[in-house]
Amino acid sequence: MTKTQNSKKIAVRFFAICMAILLVVSIGIWGLQTSWGQVKIDRFYLAGNNGETISGLTYVPANATDETPAPVIVLFHGRSNATHSNDTWSMELARRGYVVVSPDLAGGGESAVTSRDAQATIVTQYANTLSFVDHDYGVNLLGYSAGTGTGLAVYDALSEQININSMCQVFGPFLQFVSGGFSHVDTNFCLVKSTADQYDGDFLGDPQVCLEWVAEQAVIPDLEINKDYDRNGKVFRYAQIDGTLHQTGNISSATITEIVSFFTSVVPAPIELDNANLVWIPQQLLSGVAAVTMMFALAAFLNLMMQLDFFAVIANAVPVKEPRRGAKAWVMDILFSIVIPAILFVPVSAYAMRFAGEIPGFQKIFTSNNLNGIMAWLMVLAIIGLVRLFLARNKRKKAGIQDSLATYALGAEGETKVKWGNVGRAFIMGIATIIFFCTWMWLLEEFAGINYQVWSLATYLKPSGMRLIRAIPYVIVIFIAMFCGNLTQRVLPSTGNERRDMWIAVAVNSVLTAGALAILLIIQYGGSMIIGTGYAPIPQIDIYGTGVNKSCGALDFAFGYCYMMGGTTGVVTYMYRKYGNIWCAAIPCALFCGVFTLASFTLVA
Repeated sequence: MTKTQNSKKIAVRFFAICMAILLVVSIGIWGLQTSWGQVKIDRFYLAGNNGETISGLTYVPANATDETPAPVIVLFHGRSNATHSNDTWSMELARRGYVVVSPDLAGGGESAVTSRDAQATIVTQYANTLSFVDHDYGVNLLGYSAGTGTGLAVYDALSEQININSMCQVFGPFLQFVSGGFSHVDTNFCLVKSTADQYDGDFLGDPQVCLEWVAEQAVIPDLEINKDYDRNGKVFRYAQIDGTLHQTGNISSATITEIVSFFTSVVPAPIELDNANLVWIPQQLLSGVAAVTMMFALAAFLNLMMQLDFFAVIANAVPVKEPRRGAKAWVMDILFSIVIPAILFVPVSAYAMRFAGEIPGFQKIFTSNNLNGIMAWLMVLAIIGLVRLFLARNKRKKAGIQDSLATYALGAEGETKVKWGNVGRAFIMGIATIIFFCTWMWLLEEFAGINYQVWSLATYLKPSGMRLIRAIPYVIVIFIAMFCGNLTQRVLPSTGNERRDMWIAVAVNSVLTAGALAILLIIQYGGSMIIGTGYAPIPQIDIYGTGVNKSCGALDFAFGYCYMMGGTTGVVTYMYRKYGNIWCAAIPCALFCGVFTLASFTLVA
């Protein structure tokens, strides 16, 4: 067997293994989310007030039929989320026989960018018309974060038209406060609070202050947490969850148990299960395996494409570079890859979010203010990288060292002109990559109703056409940041084992790329858990002078980006070590990162 034939065989085997793992874990995720076929997950599409698309998922258990209808729960996700963000809740409720209607709202998932409240109202009316829903129990509303404000709006719009039997508002005391309170709500009501919720800390205060405000709204002077009260003949409960953050409600056993406990107390579950009987942990573990495997599958797919003659011409011999050794090299890497970026993130992102909103027409192109903060930070890092590159180039020039494209990981040793045909081939590779993985995600939802979202860490939702288009400006920014970042990576000393050197380089570059955000997130949210009163260690800059909302900035939306950029940087490193330049990976990875981090998620907030 020739070297080329062996390379192709290894590439095919690598890709086949990755796809086999994805297939196996996908079957496991489907089995858990559908109780092995006992729950049918379907996507619905409705027309909004102006004909715009409203989409979402229905979880219909086998016990819910026209002859034996089941109670319905309508679930409203949080800001910058989508219906899949709360799959753990939908799954656990459907396992107990409830019909769950979970819409994408205002820019999330596959719904149009219009009024969130209007969309939620239409979906609630739709849920109330389903033939397999038991209308004797009315409609039950479940909201998470911003979804709690949505729930109040739906109640105000529909409570005189249809029977709103109950409301469970999860991690939203601050939104009840911002929305004017819930004293007028006359239905079974549960308000769930996280003790370490930084939004409550900003808008209301610590848990004791929240308790006092809720007691005033409920007109229950001696209100105690985790206790049911009779309020105008309806159940009222104020539950408090320890050991969770605002962002972790969908992966908190205590929170999910509380949701199940409330609904089963006011709407009898068709299928009796213990409240603590939950399967979300294995579902999330399998989703985690799938999310990590997707990065390996990305590398395997690009490697497989490079076996084709059309793309193989991009490759060249891997340039031999002098490694930089010693403590000074590590200090410089950590300083410019982690320390300086971490220091700059909050001020850069905060002011970018403010001024982006003040530039006429800007947000018609860059549609998400939260993402604009992250993108501005990336551009600053790209500029810093280019400055470092320029200084290093001047140093080599003074030393009489001649640069070539190999110096910048852009070509073979001695080449001085970019082969634009190869750049075009790399772009075609990127388009093929997006088509393949978008098709895979489409098949997952079309036939299984699932995706690979792991909490807020990794999001691989099925992209919609509108979001693919709106992602383009962000893809360009990500490519610039990824391109500049890879130009400045240093060569590590060799261990004498080529394979080991490759994986060390992959690991180091991934950690350095994700390190700044990872450390900030650990400080912010790990610190919030330790403080445990709703106050955050890193207060965001109060750019509007309101005195509140200091913790709500771009950092709150950086989880998935941290994972995706770290992972794709590892893929770029892997491909460079095999094929001698970054064109065959940087362009496809920027497209992959942009589409699955942005276009599949929310581009308005």
